Amino acid sequence: MASGLFSGSSSRSSKRNGALADISIEDQLSELRSDMAALAALLADRGADASKQARNKAHDAREQAEAGLQDLLATGEELLGDLRSRYAGTEKQLRNAVREHPFATLGTAALIGLVAAALLRR
Repeated sequence: MASGLFSGSSSRSSKRNGALADISIEDQLSELRSDMAALAALLADRGADASKQARNKAHDAREQAEAGLQDLLATGEELLGDLRSRYAGTEKQLRNAVREHPFATLGTAALIGLVAAALLRR
């Protein structure tokens, strides 16, 4: 087996012709367990860091989305206000035109109805 991956305890083992010598299996297993524990701790720390970074990015994205939504709502309210004022002005003009020219209004409405009926028949 290999000597300590993280512990640096390679002084406990001596290599002779590429093979480990004079280290019992229990010592090697103990060393391997400590190395695995160190690796697990390292992975846990990195996982916690990655999780924290992901949470921070998600929080920033949410804040940007909320700000964009507020801007969109404000713009929509302005457009709705403009449309209401234009509609009110057009409605007043239409009522005045109907009052001033009632026969012309009826003729125009009849003509539009005939055109619509002709188009729908096709």
